[in-house]
Amino acid sequence: MSGSAMEGLSRRLPFDDPYDGAEKLVSWAEPLLSPEELDLSRRAVMDFCAGPASLLQRELDRLRKGDDEILELLPYWRGWYLEQREPLPVHVNPFYLFDGDEVTEDDPLRIAARLSLAAASFCSRIDRGDITPDEFRGEPLCMDRYDTMFRSSRGAFSGKDKVMLGDPESLAGRSALVSVRGRLFLVELISPEGGMRDFDDLVGVLKSLWLDGGEDELPIGLMTCPDRDGASRIRRELCMDEENAGTLASLEGALFALCLDGDCGPDLYDGARHFLFDGGRNRWFEKSFQIVVTSDGHCGLNFEHSGRDGTYVGRLVREILASCGAAGAGRSDMSDPSELTFSRSPRLVELLEKARRDCEELGNSIVQRPFVFDLFGRERIKSGGVSPDAFVQTAMLMAQKEIWDDWQSVYESVQLRRFEGGRTEGTRPLTAESAVFVDAFLSGKSDDETLKSLLQRAGEAHRDRIAQCMDGKGPEGHLSLLRRIWRERGDDLNIPKEPELYSSPAWRRLTRNVISSSTTKGDGLRLAGYGPVEPGGLSSRYLSRREELIFHVASWKSDGDLADRYVDSLKKALSEMEKIL
Repeated sequence: MSGSAMEGLSRRLPFDDPYDGAEKLVSWAEPLLSPEELDLSRRAVMDFCAGPASLLQRELDRLRKGDDEILELLPYWRGWYLEQREPLPVHVNPFYLFDGDEVTEDDPLRIAARLSLAAASFCSRIDRGDITPDEFRGEPLCMDRYDTMFRSSRGAFSGKDKVMLGDPESLAGRSALVSVRGRLFLVELISPEGGMRDFDDLVGVLKSLWLDGGEDELPIGLMTCPDRDGASRIRRELCMDEENAGTLASLEGALFALCLDGDCGPDLYDGARHFLFDGGRNRWFEKSFQIVVTSDGHCGLNFEHSGRDGTYVGRLVREILASCGAAGAGRSDMSDPSELTFSRSPRLVELLEKARRDCEELGNSIVQRPFVFDLFGRERIKSGGVSPDAFVQTAMLMAQKEIWDDWQSVYESVQLRRFEGGRTEGTRPLTAESAVFVDAFLSGKSDDETLKSLLQRAGEAHRDRIAQCMDGKGPEGHLSLLRRIWRERGDDLNIPKEPELYSSPAWRRLTRNVISSSTTKGDGLRLAGYGPVEPGGLSSRYLSRREELIFHVASWKSDGDLADRYVDSLKKALSEMEKIL
Protein backbone atom coordinates (compact mmCIF):
# COMPACT_ATOMS: atom_id res chain seq x y z
CA MET A 1 0.00 0.00 0.00
CA SER A 2 1.12 3.51 -0.68
CA GLY A 3 0.38 6.88 0.84
CA SER A 4 1.40 8.46 4.10
CA ALA A 5 -1.87 7.54 5.78
CA MET A 6 -1.01 3.86 5.63
CA GLU A 7 2.54 4.14 6.91
CA GLY A 8 3.24 2.71 10.36
CA LEU A 9 4.60 4.82 13.16
CA SER A 10 8.31 4.68 13.96
CA ARG A 11 7.77 4.94 17.71
CA ARG A 12 8.64 1.61 19.30
CA LEU A 13 7.11 0.08 22.40
CA PRO A 14 9.40 0.79 25.39
CA PHE A 15 9.44 -2.62 27.13
CA ASP A 16 12.80 -1.70 28.67
CA ASP A 17 12.29 -1.93 32.46
CA PRO A 18 11.46 -5.44 33.69
CA TYR A 19 11.96 -4.39 37.29
CA ASP A 20 9.20 -1.81 37.10
CA GLY A 21 6.95 -4.35 35.37
CA ALA A 22 7.55 -6.97 38.07
CA GLU A 23 6.86 -4.50 40.87
CA LYS A 24 3.74 -3.29 39.07
CA LEU A 25 2.54 -6.89 38.69
CA VAL A 26 2.39 -7.34 42.46
CA SER A 27 0.88 -3.91 43.01
CA TRP A 28 -1.90 -4.57 40.50
CA ALA A 29 -2.55 -8.06 41.88
CA GLU A 30 -2.61 -7.03 45.55
CA PRO A 31 -6.43 -6.80 45.91
CA LEU A 32 -6.65 -10.39 44.69
CA LEU A 33 -4.15 -11.82 47.18
CA SER A 34 -4.16 -12.98 50.78
CA PRO A 35 -1.31 -11.74 53.01
CA GLU A 36 0.49 -15.05 52.53
CA GLU A 37 0.06 -14.92 48.73
CA LEU A 38 1.26 -11.32 48.68
CA ASP A 39 4.39 -12.27 50.63
CA LEU A 40 5.14 -15.19 48.29
CA SER A 41 4.68 -12.94 45.27
CA ARG A 42 6.96 -10.24 46.61
CA ARG A 43 9.70 -12.80 47.20
CA ALA A 44 9.25 -14.12 43.66
CA VAL A 45 9.64 -10.57 42.33
CA MET A 46 12.83 -10.07 44.35
CA ASP A 47 14.29 -13.31 42.97
CA PHE A 48 13.28 -12.34 39.43
CA CYS A 49 14.83 -8.87 39.67
CA ALA A 50 18.00 -10.23 41.27
CA GLY A 51 18.60 -12.86 38.61
CA PRO A 52 16.81 -13.72 35.34
CA ALA A 53 15.25 -10.31 34.65
CA SER A 54 18.43 -8.71 33.32
CA LEU A 55 19.38 -11.76 31.22
CA LEU A 56 15.95 -12.01 29.63
CA GLN A 57 15.78 -8.27 29.04
CA ARG A 58 19.21 -8.27 27.39
CA GLU A 59 18.06 -11.01 25.02
CA LEU A 60 14.87 -9.11 24.25
CA ASP A 61 16.90 -5.98 23.47
CA ARG A 62 19.16 -8.02 21.17
CA LEU A 63 16.25 -9.55 19.29
CA ARG A 64 14.50 -6.22 18.86
CA LYS A 65 17.56 -4.63 17.29
CA GLY A 66 17.03 -6.88 14.31
CA ASP A 67 13.25 -7.08 13.98
CA ASP A 68 10.20 -6.37 16.10
CA GLU A 69 8.55 -9.53 14.79
CA ILE A 70 9.01 -11.06 18.23
CA LEU A 71 6.31 -8.68 19.46
CA GLU A 72 3.83 -10.79 17.47
CA LEU A 73 4.11 -13.33 20.29
CA LEU A 74 2.54 -10.96 22.82
CA PRO A 75 -0.89 -11.90 24.18
CA TYR A 76 -3.65 -10.49 21.95
CA TRP A 77 -1.24 -9.91 19.04
CA ARG A 78 -1.41 -11.73 15.71
CA GLY A 79 1.08 -14.52 16.41
CA TRP A 80 -0.55 -15.26 19.75
CA TYR A 81 -3.97 -15.60 18.11
CA LEU A 82 -2.57 -17.81 15.35
CA GLU A 83 -1.23 -20.23 17.96
CA GLN A 84 -4.58 -20.55 19.71
CA ARG A 85 -6.28 -23.88 19.10
CA GLU A 86 -9.84 -23.11 20.24
CA PRO A 87 -12.62 -22.87 17.63
CA LEU A 88 -13.03 -19.44 16.04
CA PRO A 89 -16.82 -19.19 16.52
CA VAL A 90 -17.87 -18.40 20.10
CA HIS A 91 -14.31 -18.67 21.46
CA VAL A 92 -12.61 -15.98 19.35
CA ASN A 93 -14.66 -14.10 16.74
CA PRO A 94 -16.64 -11.06 17.99
CA PHE A 95 -19.76 -9.68 16.32
CA TYR A 96 -21.37 -6.30 15.69
CA LEU A 97 -25.10 -5.89 15.09
CA PHE A 98 -25.87 -2.68 13.21
CA ASP A 99 -28.59 -0.26 14.24
CA GLY A 100 -31.44 -0.67 11.74
CA ASP A 101 -31.86 3.08 11.44
CA GLU A 102 -28.42 3.38 9.82
CA VAL A 103 -29.41 1.62 6.58
CA THR A 104 -32.48 3.21 4.99
CA GLU A 105 -33.69 0.22 3.00
CA ASP A 106 -36.48 -2.28 3.61
CA ASP A 107 -35.36 -4.91 1.11
CA PRO A 108 -32.64 -7.13 2.65
CA LEU A 109 -30.94 -7.62 -0.72
CA ARG A 110 -30.71 -3.87 -1.23
CA ILE A 111 -29.25 -3.59 2.28
CA ALA A 112 -26.69 -6.25 1.39
CA ALA A 113 -25.77 -4.47 -1.85
CA ARG A 114 -25.31 -1.12 -0.10
CA LEU A 115 -23.14 -2.55 2.66
CA SER A 116 -21.03 -4.56 0.22
CA LEU A 117 -20.34 -1.66 -2.11
CA ALA A 118 -19.52 0.61 0.83
CA ALA A 119 -17.01 -1.95 2.11
CA ALA A 120 -15.49 -2.39 -1.36
CA SER A 121 -15.20 1.38 -1.71
CA PHE A 122 -13.30 1.56 1.58
CA CYS A 123 -10.97 -1.16 0.30
CA SER A 124 -10.30 0.85 -2.86
CA ARG A 125 -9.43 3.89 -0.79
CA ILE A 126 -7.03 1.80 1.30
CA ASP A 127 -5.47 0.49 -1.92
CA ARG A 128 -4.94 4.06 -3.10
CA GLY A 129 -3.58 5.14 0.28
CA ASP A 130 -6.01 8.03 0.63
CA ILE A 131 -7.81 7.28 3.90
CA THR A 132 -7.33 9.79 6.69
CA PRO A 133 -5.07 8.65 9.55
CA ASP A 134 -6.68 7.39 12.73
CA GLU A 135 -6.06 9.59 15.75
CA PHE A 136 -6.47 9.48 19.50
CA ARG A 137 -6.82 12.90 21.10
CA GLY A 138 -4.94 14.47 18.22
CA GLU A 139 -2.12 11.91 18.21
CA PRO A 140 -1.72 9.77 15.06
CA LEU A 141 -2.14 6.03 15.45
CA CYS A 142 -0.46 3.14 13.68
CA MET A 143 -2.34 2.16 10.51
CA ASP A 144 -0.49 -0.92 9.32
CA ARG A 145 -3.14 -3.49 10.30
CA TYR A 146 -5.39 -2.21 7.54
CA ASP A 147 -3.16 -4.27 5.23
CA THR A 148 -5.10 -7.41 6.18
CA MET A 149 -8.56 -5.89 6.48
CA PHE A 150 -9.46 -7.10 2.97
CA ARG A 151 -8.45 -10.10 0.81
CA SER A 152 -7.40 -11.93 3.96
CA SER A 153 -8.26 -15.21 5.64
CA ARG A 154 -6.88 -17.25 8.48
CA GLY A 155 -5.74 -20.64 7.24
CA ALA A 156 -5.89 -23.63 9.58
CA PHE A 157 -2.57 -25.41 9.97
CA SER A 158 -1.27 -27.83 12.58
CA GLY A 159 0.33 -26.08 15.55
CA LYS A 160 0.04 -22.54 14.25
CA ASP A 161 -2.29 -21.00 11.68
CA LYS A 162 -1.24 -18.72 8.83
CA VAL A 163 -2.62 -15.50 7.39
CA MET A 164 -3.55 -16.09 3.75
CA LEU A 165 -3.49 -13.01 1.52
CA GLY A 166 -5.05 -12.62 -1.91
CA ASP A 167 -3.96 -10.81 -5.07
CA PRO A 168 -5.60 -7.38 -5.57
CA GLU A 169 -5.23 -7.77 -9.34
CA SER A 170 -7.08 -11.08 -9.51
CA LEU A 171 -10.79 -11.52 -10.05
CA ALA A 172 -11.12 -12.99 -6.55
CA GLY A 173 -9.27 -9.98 -5.12
CA ARG A 174 -11.94 -7.71 -6.63
CA SER A 175 -14.88 -9.89 -5.58
CA ALA A 176 -16.93 -10.62 -2.50
CA LEU A 177 -17.37 -14.18 -1.30
CA VAL A 178 -21.16 -14.51 -1.17
CA SER A 179 -22.62 -17.32 0.89
CA VAL A 180 -26.25 -18.35 0.32
CA ARG A 181 -27.63 -21.41 2.17
CA GLY A 182 -24.10 -22.73 2.44
CA ARG A 183 -23.31 -22.33 -1.28
CA LEU A 184 -20.37 -20.06 -2.13
CA PHE A 185 -20.06 -17.60 -5.01
CA LEU A 186 -17.57 -14.97 -6.16
CA VAL A 187 -19.33 -11.72 -7.09
CA GLU A 188 -17.18 -9.03 -8.71
CA LEU A 189 -17.52 -5.63 -7.00
CA ILE A 190 -14.48 -3.69 -8.27
CA SER A 191 -13.50 -3.44 -11.92
CA PRO A 192 -9.87 -3.87 -13.04
CA GLU A 193 -9.76 -0.08 -13.44
CA GLY A 194 -11.05 0.46 -9.90
CA GLY A 195 -14.69 1.32 -10.64
CA MET A 196 -17.55 0.08 -8.44
CA ARG A 197 -20.30 -2.24 -9.63
CA ASP A 198 -23.65 -0.59 -10.35
CA PHE A 199 -25.93 -0.76 -7.31
CA ASP A 200 -29.07 -1.95 -9.10
CA ASP A 201 -27.02 -4.46 -11.06
CA LEU A 202 -25.63 -5.90 -7.82
CA VAL A 203 -29.11 -6.08 -6.30
CA GLY A 204 -30.19 -8.10 -9.33
CA VAL A 205 -27.24 -10.47 -8.97
CA LEU A 206 -27.90 -11.04 -5.27
CA LYS A 207 -31.58 -11.58 -5.99
CA SER A 208 -30.80 -14.24 -8.56
CA LEU A 209 -28.56 -16.07 -6.08
CA TRP A 210 -31.18 -15.85 -3.35
CA LEU A 211 -34.07 -17.02 -5.53
CA ASP A 212 -32.09 -19.91 -6.96
CA GLY A 213 -33.25 -21.94 -3.97
CA GLY A 214 -30.38 -24.42 -3.99
CA GLU A 215 -28.79 -25.42 -0.70
CA ASP A 216 -25.59 -27.16 0.32
CA GLU A 217 -26.78 -29.59 2.96
CA LEU A 218 -23.22 -30.14 4.21
CA PRO A 219 -21.64 -26.68 3.78
CA ILE A 220 -17.92 -26.60 3.15
CA GLY A 221 -17.81 -23.60 5.51
CA LEU A 222 -18.19 -26.07 8.38
CA MET A 223 -14.43 -26.59 8.02
CA THR A 224 -13.85 -23.18 9.63
CA CYS A 225 -15.76 -24.09 12.81
CA PRO A 226 -13.89 -26.86 14.70
CA ASP A 227 -10.91 -26.38 16.97
CA ARG A 228 -7.95 -25.30 14.89
CA ASP A 229 -6.24 -28.68 14.77
CA GLY A 230 -9.52 -30.24 13.64
CA ALA A 231 -9.89 -27.49 11.03
CA SER A 232 -6.35 -28.15 9.80
CA ARG A 233 -7.16 -31.85 9.29
CA ILE A 234 -10.14 -30.91 7.13
CA ARG A 235 -8.00 -28.43 5.19
CA ARG A 236 -5.35 -31.06 4.50
CA GLU A 237 -7.94 -33.52 3.26
CA LEU A 238 -9.61 -30.86 1.10
CA CYS A 239 -6.33 -29.75 -0.48
CA MET A 240 -5.24 -33.25 -1.48
CA ASP A 241 -7.22 -32.42 -4.60
CA GLU A 242 -5.34 -29.74 -6.60
CA GLU A 243 -8.49 -28.13 -7.97
CA ASN A 244 -9.87 -27.86 -4.43
CA ALA A 245 -6.66 -26.15 -3.34
CA GLY A 246 -6.97 -23.61 -6.14
CA THR A 247 -10.62 -22.94 -5.36
CA LEU A 248 -9.79 -22.48 -1.69
CA ALA A 249 -7.06 -19.96 -2.59
CA SER A 250 -9.60 -17.93 -4.60
CA LEU A 251 -12.05 -18.02 -1.73
CA GLU A 252 -9.41 -16.92 0.79
CA GLY A 253 -8.26 -14.08 -1.47
CA ALA A 254 -11.75 -12.58 -1.86
CA LEU A 255 -12.37 -9.09 -0.49
CA PHE A 256 -14.62 -10.25 2.36
CA ALA A 257 -17.57 -12.56 2.91
CA LEU A 258 -21.22 -11.56 2.47
CA CYS A 259 -23.64 -13.98 4.11
CA LEU A 260 -27.29 -13.86 2.99
CA ASP A 261 -29.25 -15.56 5.77
CA GLY A 262 -32.81 -16.52 6.55
CA ASP A 263 -34.82 -14.86 9.30
CA CYS A 264 -33.07 -13.89 12.49
CA GLY A 265 -35.94 -12.84 14.76
CA PRO A 266 -36.87 -9.46 16.22
CA ASP A 267 -35.43 -9.61 19.73
CA LEU A 268 -31.99 -8.50 20.86
CA TYR A 269 -31.41 -12.05 22.07
CA ASP A 270 -32.19 -13.40 18.60
CA GLY A 271 -29.61 -11.05 17.08
CA ALA A 272 -27.01 -11.99 19.65
CA ARG A 273 -27.42 -15.70 18.97
CA HIS A 274 -27.52 -15.38 15.20
CA PHE A 275 -24.61 -12.99 14.68
CA LEU A 276 -22.24 -14.66 17.14
CA PHE A 277 -22.75 -18.18 15.78
CA ASP A 278 -25.26 -19.49 13.27
CA GLY A 279 -24.13 -23.09 13.78
CA GLY A 280 -21.83 -22.93 10.74
CA ARG A 281 -24.69 -23.19 8.27
CA ASN A 282 -23.80 -20.16 6.18
CA ARG A 283 -20.44 -18.78 7.33
CA TRP A 284 -16.74 -18.71 6.62
CA PHE A 285 -15.35 -17.82 10.04
CA GLU A 286 -11.77 -17.60 8.78
CA LYS A 287 -12.44 -14.59 6.53
CA SER A 288 -11.18 -11.27 7.90
CA PHE A 289 -14.80 -10.21 8.26
CA GLN A 290 -18.24 -11.36 7.20
CA ILE A 291 -21.09 -8.96 6.50
CA VAL A 292 -24.28 -10.74 7.52
CA VAL A 293 -27.73 -9.72 6.28
CA THR A 294 -30.87 -11.64 7.26
CA SER A 295 -34.09 -11.99 5.29
CA ASP A 296 -35.96 -10.06 7.99
CA GLY A 297 -33.66 -7.06 7.52
CA HIS A 298 -31.06 -7.34 10.29
CA CYS A 299 -27.42 -6.72 9.43
CA GLY A 300 -23.99 -6.64 11.03
CA LEU A 301 -20.67 -8.41 10.87
CA ASN A 302 -18.59 -11.12 12.48
CA PHE A 303 -14.80 -10.78 12.30
CA GLU A 304 -11.72 -12.92 12.72
CA HIS A 305 -9.37 -11.50 15.34
CA SER A 306 -5.79 -12.49 14.45
CA GLY A 307 -5.14 -9.67 11.99
CA ARG A 308 -7.17 -6.82 13.49
CA ASP A 309 -8.65 -5.47 16.71
CA GLY A 310 -11.80 -3.59 17.59
CA THR A 311 -10.40 -0.13 16.83
CA TYR A 312 -9.75 -1.12 13.21
CA VAL A 313 -13.11 -2.83 12.82
CA GLY A 314 -14.78 0.17 14.46
CA ARG A 315 -13.38 2.33 11.65
CA LEU A 316 -14.58 -0.23 9.10
CA VAL A 317 -18.10 -0.12 10.54
CA ARG A 318 -18.15 3.69 10.55
CA GLU A 319 -16.94 3.84 6.95
CA ILE A 320 -19.53 1.30 5.79
CA LEU A 321 -22.44 2.96 7.56
CA ALA A 322 -21.39 6.46 6.53
CA SER A 323 -21.14 5.67 2.82
CA CYS A 324 -23.66 2.88 2.26
CA GLY A 325 -26.29 5.40 1.18
CA ALA A 326 -24.05 6.69 -1.61
CA ALA A 327 -24.10 3.50 -3.67
CA GLY A 328 -25.59 4.24 -7.06
CA ALA A 329 -24.71 4.23 -10.74
CA GLY A 330 -21.60 2.27 -11.58
CA ARG A 331 -20.28 -0.43 -13.87
CA SER A 332 -22.90 -2.82 -15.26
CA ASP A 333 -20.54 -4.83 -17.44
CA MET A 334 -18.84 -6.89 -14.74
CA SER A 335 -18.54 -10.65 -14.77
CA ASP A 336 -21.38 -12.94 -13.80
CA PRO A 337 -21.16 -14.61 -10.37
CA SER A 338 -19.22 -17.87 -10.32
CA GLU A 339 -19.99 -20.69 -7.90
CA LEU A 340 -17.12 -22.21 -5.96
CA THR A 341 -17.46 -25.98 -5.72
CA PHE A 342 -15.29 -28.63 -4.12
CA SER A 343 -14.77 -32.31 -4.77
CA ARG A 344 -15.55 -34.28 -1.62
CA SER A 345 -13.81 -37.50 -0.77
CA PRO A 346 -15.54 -39.93 1.60
CA ARG A 347 -13.04 -38.90 4.28
CA LEU A 348 -13.83 -35.21 3.73
CA VAL A 349 -17.56 -35.88 4.07
CA GLU A 350 -16.88 -37.78 7.28
CA LEU A 351 -14.88 -34.87 8.71
CA LEU A 352 -17.53 -32.33 7.73
CA GLU A 353 -20.26 -34.45 9.32
CA LYS A 354 -18.26 -34.50 12.54
CA ALA A 355 -17.78 -30.74 12.31
CA ARG A 356 -21.54 -30.29 11.99
CA ARG A 357 -22.14 -32.36 15.14
CA ASP A 358 -19.48 -30.39 16.98
CA CYS A 359 -21.13 -27.14 15.86
CA GLU A 360 -24.42 -28.20 17.37
CA GLU A 361 -22.66 -28.97 20.64
CA LEU A 362 -20.77 -25.67 20.57
CA GLY A 363 -23.92 -23.67 19.88
CA ASN A 364 -25.64 -25.33 22.83
CA SER A 365 -22.70 -24.69 25.16
CA ILE A 366 -23.13 -20.93 25.52
CA VAL A 367 -25.53 -18.67 27.39
CA GLN A 368 -26.02 -15.13 26.03
CA ARG A 369 -27.79 -12.41 27.97
CA PRO A 370 -27.96 -9.11 26.05
CA PHE A 371 -29.87 -6.24 27.64
CA VAL A 372 -30.46 -2.51 27.31
CA PHE A 373 -29.95 -0.44 30.47
CA ASP A 374 -32.00 2.66 29.70
CA LEU A 375 -32.13 4.52 33.04
CA PHE A 376 -29.15 6.64 31.99
CA GLY A 377 -26.13 6.68 29.69
CA ARG A 378 -22.67 8.18 29.41
CA GLU A 379 -23.82 11.82 29.62
CA ARG A 380 -25.36 11.32 33.06
CA ILE A 381 -22.19 9.59 34.27
CA LYS A 382 -19.92 12.33 32.93
CA SER A 383 -22.06 14.95 34.65
CA GLY A 384 -21.06 13.32 37.95
CA GLY A 385 -17.37 13.84 37.31
CA VAL A 386 -16.56 10.19 36.58
CA SER A 387 -15.46 8.65 33.29
CA PRO A 388 -18.19 6.38 31.87
CA ASP A 389 -15.84 3.43 31.51
CA ALA A 390 -14.55 3.75 35.08
CA PHE A 391 -18.14 3.92 36.33
CA VAL A 392 -19.30 0.86 34.39
CA GLN A 393 -16.18 -1.17 35.19
CA THR A 394 -16.67 -0.39 38.88
CA ALA A 395 -20.30 -1.50 38.62
CA MET A 396 -19.05 -4.73 37.05
CA LEU A 397 -16.72 -5.20 40.04
CA MET A 398 -19.63 -4.68 42.40
CA ALA A 399 -21.67 -7.24 40.46
CA GLN A 400 -18.93 -9.85 40.71
CA LYS A 401 -18.53 -9.18 44.45
CA GLU A 402 -22.11 -10.36 44.93
CA ILE A 403 -21.45 -13.56 42.97
CA TRP A 404 -18.02 -14.70 44.10
CA ASP A 405 -16.67 -14.76 47.64
CA ASP A 406 -13.25 -13.56 46.48
CA TRP A 407 -12.23 -10.88 44.01
CA GLN A 408 -11.76 -12.15 40.47
CA SER A 409 -9.46 -10.63 37.88
CA VAL A 410 -11.12 -8.68 35.09
CA TYR A 411 -9.51 -8.16 31.68
CA GLU A 412 -10.16 -5.00 29.69
CA SER A 413 -8.53 -4.39 26.32
CA VAL A 414 -6.49 -1.21 25.74
CA GLN A 415 -5.16 -0.22 22.32
CA LEU A 416 -1.40 0.23 21.76
CA ARG A 417 -1.67 1.92 18.37
CA ARG A 418 0.50 4.85 19.42
CA PHE A 419 3.39 2.50 18.64
CA GLU A 420 4.77 0.85 15.54
CA GLY A 421 2.70 -2.27 14.84
CA GLY A 422 0.81 -1.66 18.08
CA ARG A 423 -2.19 -3.80 18.87
CA THR A 424 -3.55 -4.51 22.34
CA GLU A 425 -2.51 -4.61 25.98
CA GLY A 426 -4.70 -5.79 28.84
CA THR A 427 -5.49 -3.54 31.76
CA ARG A 428 -7.02 -4.76 35.03
CA PRO A 429 -9.88 -2.60 36.33
CA LEU A 430 -9.66 -4.00 39.88
CA THR A 431 -7.53 -1.34 41.59
CA ALA A 432 -6.99 -0.79 45.31
CA GLU A 433 -9.18 2.31 44.98
CA SER A 434 -12.06 0.52 43.25
CA ALA A 435 -11.93 -2.27 45.84
CA VAL A 436 -12.18 0.31 48.65
CA PHE A 437 -15.17 1.94 46.97
CA VAL A 438 -17.03 -1.33 46.40
CA ASP A 439 -16.44 -2.53 49.95
CA ALA A 440 -17.56 0.83 51.36
CA PHE A 441 -20.64 0.88 49.15
CA LEU A 442 -21.71 -2.65 50.01
CA SER A 443 -21.17 -2.11 53.72
CA GLY A 444 -23.82 0.64 53.77
CA LYS A 445 -21.85 2.57 56.39
CA SER A 446 -20.71 5.56 54.30
CA ASP A 447 -22.70 8.63 53.31
CA ASP A 448 -23.21 9.59 49.66
CA GLU A 449 -20.61 12.36 49.73
CA THR A 450 -17.94 9.97 51.00
CA LEU A 451 -18.93 7.35 48.45
CA LYS A 452 -18.81 9.87 45.62
CA SER A 453 -15.29 10.90 46.67
CA LEU A 454 -14.21 7.25 46.78
CA LEU A 455 -15.78 6.64 43.36
CA GLN A 456 -13.93 9.60 41.87
CA ARG A 457 -10.64 8.28 43.28
CA ALA A 458 -11.42 4.89 41.76
CA GLY A 459 -12.10 6.64 38.45
CA GLU A 460 -8.76 8.46 38.58
CA ALA A 461 -6.94 5.20 39.33
CA HIS A 462 -8.73 3.54 36.41
CA ARG A 463 -7.76 6.31 33.99
CA ASP A 464 -4.16 6.22 35.23
CA ARG A 465 -3.92 2.47 34.70
CA ILE A 466 -5.31 2.73 31.16
CA ALA A 467 -2.87 5.58 30.42
CA GLN A 468 0.04 3.40 31.57
CA CYS A 469 -1.06 0.60 29.27
CA MET A 470 -1.57 2.93 26.30
CA ASP A 471 1.94 4.24 26.90
CA GLY A 472 3.37 0.72 26.73
CA LYS A 473 3.99 0.49 30.47
CA GLY A 474 1.48 -2.13 31.54
CA PRO A 475 3.12 -5.16 33.17
CA GLU A 476 1.53 -8.09 31.35
CA GLY A 477 2.71 -7.59 27.78
CA HIS A 478 6.35 -7.03 28.66
CA LEU A 479 6.53 -9.81 31.25
CA SER A 480 4.70 -12.23 28.93
CA LEU A 481 7.26 -11.54 26.22
CA LEU A 482 10.14 -12.22 28.62
CA ARG A 483 8.46 -15.48 29.57
CA ARG A 484 8.22 -16.45 25.92
CA ILE A 485 11.93 -15.74 25.49
CA TRP A 486 12.64 -18.00 28.45
CA ARG A 487 10.58 -20.81 26.91
CA GLU A 488 12.45 -20.61 23.62
CA ARG A 489 15.97 -19.69 24.81
CA GLY A 490 16.11 -20.39 28.55
CA ASP A 491 18.80 -23.07 28.32
CA ASP A 492 20.96 -20.90 26.06
CA LEU A 493 20.68 -18.07 28.58
CA ASN A 494 21.59 -20.38 31.46
CA ILE A 495 18.11 -20.09 32.96
CA PRO A 496 17.04 -23.76 32.92
CA LYS A 497 14.11 -23.28 35.32
CA GLU A 498 11.19 -20.99 34.68
CA PRO A 499 11.41 -17.93 36.94
CA GLU A 500 9.14 -18.32 39.97
CA LEU A 501 7.52 -15.02 39.11
CA TYR A 502 5.39 -16.90 36.56
CA SER A 503 4.11 -19.40 39.10
CA SER A 504 3.58 -16.80 41.81
CA PRO A 505 0.07 -16.09 43.11
CA ALA A 506 0.33 -12.56 41.68
CA TRP A 507 0.92 -13.80 38.13
CA ARG A 508 -1.59 -16.64 38.30
CA ARG A 509 -4.37 -14.56 39.81
CA LEU A 510 -3.89 -11.34 37.85
CA THR A 511 -3.56 -12.88 34.39
CA ARG A 512 -6.70 -15.00 34.64
CA ASN A 513 -9.50 -13.64 32.49
CA VAL A 514 -12.44 -14.69 34.64
CA ILE A 515 -14.33 -11.70 33.29
CA SER A 516 -13.33 -10.40 29.86
CA SER A 517 -14.63 -6.92 29.11
CA SER A 518 -14.44 -4.22 26.47
CA THR A 519 -16.39 -1.21 25.30
CA THR A 520 -16.96 1.20 22.46
CA LYS A 521 -19.29 4.05 21.67
CA GLY A 522 -22.60 2.71 20.48
CA ASP A 523 -23.00 5.01 17.48
CA GLY A 524 -24.46 3.02 14.59
CA LEU A 525 -24.61 -0.22 16.59
CA ARG A 526 -27.45 -2.09 18.21
CA LEU A 527 -25.25 -4.64 20.00
CA ALA A 528 -21.69 -5.98 20.13
CA GLY A 529 -20.30 -9.02 21.88
CA TYR A 530 -18.26 -12.20 22.03
CA GLY A 531 -18.16 -15.44 23.94
CA PRO A 532 -16.75 -16.13 27.42
CA VAL A 533 -13.07 -16.89 27.84
CA GLU A 534 -12.61 -19.25 30.78
CA PRO A 535 -14.78 -21.99 32.28
CA GLY A 536 -16.40 -20.51 35.34
CA GLY A 537 -16.14 -17.02 33.87
CA LEU A 538 -17.99 -14.72 31.52
CA SER A 539 -17.68 -11.93 28.98
CA SER A 540 -19.21 -8.50 29.47
CA ARG A 541 -19.17 -6.22 26.42
CA TYR A 542 -21.02 -2.92 26.43
CA LEU A 543 -21.87 -0.02 24.15
CA SER A 544 -21.75 3.45 25.67
CA ARG A 545 -24.55 5.65 24.35
CA ARG A 546 -25.60 9.13 25.41
CA GLU A 547 -28.79 8.02 27.13
CA GLU A 548 -28.36 4.26 27.57
CA LEU A 549 -25.90 1.41 27.97
CA ILE A 550 -26.24 -1.79 25.94
CA PHE A 551 -24.65 -4.97 27.29
CA HIS A 552 -23.87 -8.40 25.94
CA VAL A 553 -23.06 -10.89 28.71
CA ALA A 554 -22.11 -14.49 27.93
CA SER A 555 -21.16 -17.52 30.00
CA TRP A 556 -20.83 -21.27 29.52
CA LYS A 557 -23.97 -23.31 30.00
CA SER A 558 -22.00 -25.69 32.23
CA ASP A 559 -21.80 -22.83 34.76
CA GLY A 560 -25.56 -22.78 35.26
CA ASP A 561 -27.20 -19.43 35.89
CA LEU A 562 -23.94 -17.46 36.20
CA ALA A 563 -24.83 -14.99 33.42
CA ASP A 564 -28.34 -14.41 34.81
CA ARG A 565 -27.04 -13.73 38.32
CA TYR A 566 -24.36 -11.40 36.98
CA VAL A 567 -26.85 -9.45 34.86
CA ASP A 568 -29.20 -9.01 37.82
CA SER A 569 -26.35 -7.84 40.04
CA LEU A 570 -24.98 -5.50 37.35
CA LYS A 571 -28.36 -3.81 36.79
CA LYS A 572 -28.69 -3.31 40.53
CA ALA A 573 -25.14 -1.93 40.86
CA LEU A 574 -25.62 0.56 38.03
CA SER A 575 -28.92 1.80 39.42
CA GLU A 576 -27.66 2.22 42.97
CA MET A 577 -24.35 3.83 42.00
CA GLU A 578 -26.13 6.46 39.91
CA LYS A 579 -27.76 7.85 43.08
CA ILE A 580 -24.43 9.09 44.44
CA LEU A 581 -23.31 10.92 41.29
